[in-house]
Amino acid sequence: MRYYRTVVNLYYWFQYEPALPNVNSKLRSEDCTVISATVGPKDNEVFDQMVSSILFNKPSRLVFSTNTSTATIQVEEALPAIVSALELGKSTYQRENRLHATEVSTEILVLCADISNKRRQVVHALKAAKTAITVMADDTAIWSPHFLKASLPAFADEKVGFVGTKKWVKREPRTYDPRKSWLANLWSNYWTGFWNTIGALYLIRHNFEIRATNAADGGVFCVSGRTSLIRTCIIDNDRFQRNFLNEFVLRLGERFCGWGPVVADDDNFLTRYIITEGWDVKIQYSDDSTITTSLGKYPKFLGQCLRWSRTTFRQNPIALFVDRTIWWKWPITVWTTYFPWMLNFALFWDPLMLLLFSHTQLYAASEHPKLLLAGFVGFIWTTKLVKTVPWFWKHPIDFWLYFFPIPAYPLFAYGHSVLKLWTLLTFWDVSWAGRKLP
Repeated sequence: MRYYRTVVNLYYWFQYEPALPNVNSKLRSEDCTVISATVGPKDNEVFDQMVSSILFNKPSRLVFSTNTSTATIQVEEALPAIVSALELGKSTYQRENRLHATEVSTEILVLCADISNKRRQVVHALKAAKTAITVMADDTAIWSPHFLKASLPAFADEKVGFVGTKKWVKREPRTYDPRKSWLANLWSNYWTGFWNTIGALYLIRHNFEIRATNAADGGVFCVSGRTSLIRTCIIDNDRFQRNFLNEFVLRLGERFCGWGPVVADDDNFLTRYIITEGWDVKIQYSDDSTITTSLGKYPKFLGQCLRWSRTTFRQNPIALFVDRTIWWKWPITVWTTYFPWMLNFALFWDPLMLLLFSHTQLYAASEHPKLLLAGFVGFIWTTKLVKTVPWFWKHPIDFWLYFFPIPAYPLFAYGHSVLKLWTLLTFWDVSWAGRKLP
């Protein structure tokens, strides 16, 4: 059944088609307000590129919602140089994408929410969203030069209320430190590249899932909060904001208040809220509708893995057994994604499959049982490559360094099962793991 789902998803992956501009595509970039909840540019190596990419797309307004007054000052001090570089055509973003100079027409606001809570920072900024579409952008998300133009056609279907896009990860450059030995430099680059690749493959696998399930029945396990587009009318009301800020896990009336309010899981909440309100979700998967982010740095990435895994055990049961809308709206997605993601512990299932296979009649009757078993191991190994092909295709050296013959990625995947088991036992931790916040 596990590999049958892979075949089904692979079939729908090839059936997928993005929404294309047509006569009904009335929305333009000036119909968008971008909200970015941020802790400021400090320790954010891609902040300048993130801002440049948004301004190059020319939304009507860009609103930063900061967590502290210090972060507010940092953002305000960083903006003039970013705008000037854009208008002169000298920004890093323009050089890397070979773009021309551009006049910055976007209105920029910096608001201080005075709290380190993404949900509250977003709600604080919503008062400044007066356009038809609100775009929520992570402060490490770098848009393609034609991101809004490529993403907005999804709203031509009036039933679509929420749009997600393709994600990619910046490949960390390899460096050489003359103070270190050749071997030390080699290990340092391998270590950096390993975590960068693991982070990239995490998002690449998500790309595969959301593209396939969206083509199958319109479903998606989650529209990523790294960048998402939503009709403002859905979130510009007291009911949404009250529910958004007061989500609890396992709240059972007055007897047990549960755990919360949940700080993480904002994108999962939005995805569930959208469909329970009767709207559809569309994934725009194309090169032009791509966001690139920085991901895969040790030890921060492990904290992010903990948060993401806990999100699965918190949110999937809510979607399946509390909201229940997905059962009739996205039945294929329920079967291929929602249940498997909670039950997928490769460290335990793979050896069990090999054990069961070794007790089959096929194995017992084989003249070369060890060769047959090796072939089955190779099959299991190969299936782990299906969702990750786009990254290895673009960076083939990473395949040899981290998949075969050095099985770093598969071994991490097995180790992740232990981490996943731990998060199942600690799902009640609703903090924002992976980022140091005051």
